[in-house]
Amino acid sequence: MAIIRTAQKQDFKFLSKIFLLNVPKYFDKKELDDFKKYFNSKNLESYFIIESQGKEVGGGGYAYENIKTARICWLFIHPNYHGLGLGKKLVNHCVKILKNDRKLSVIEVETSNLTYKFYEKLNFKIEYIKKDYWPNNDDLYFMKIDLI
Repeated sequence: MAIIRTAQKQDFKFLSKIFLLNVPKYFDKKELDDFKKYFNSKNLESYFIIESQGKEVGGGGYAYENIKTARICWLFIHPNYHGLGLGKKLVNHCVKILKNDRKLSVIEVETSNLTYKFYEKLNFKIEYIKKDYWPNNDDLYFMKIDLI
C-alpha cells in the first residue's frame, strides 16, 4: 500500500539520492541544483513524498506558473519501484488537488521522449515537441490537460 504525504525540508537528503539513481536515464546530474532550488522555495507545501511498504521511494509535486496555470514537476521514483503505479498515484494526487482550484484552467507538464506516454495515459495531451532540448539531448514534450 502506498502512502502520500507532504514533503518536509529534511526529505531532500533521501530525495537527492533517489534523483541521482535516475541519472543519466531520466535526468542530467546538473538538474539536481534546479531541483534543490525548487525544493527550498515556497513550493515545498505542494511537493509530496510517496512511501511503499514503509519506505520513501519517490516524490513529485506542482507549481503555479500563474493564476490559471499549474505545472506538474520533479516527479521521480526509485528505479527499483518503477512500473508499480507509484508515479501515477503521485500525479493523480496533484491533479486532484489542482482540480479543486476553480481559477485554474490548465495543468502542464514538461517531460521527455522517455516518459511522455506515461503522461498520455493520465490524459495529458501533447502541445508541442522540441528536439534535443534537455541536457542529455532528449526531446522536450510539452503536454497539458485543459480543465475548462
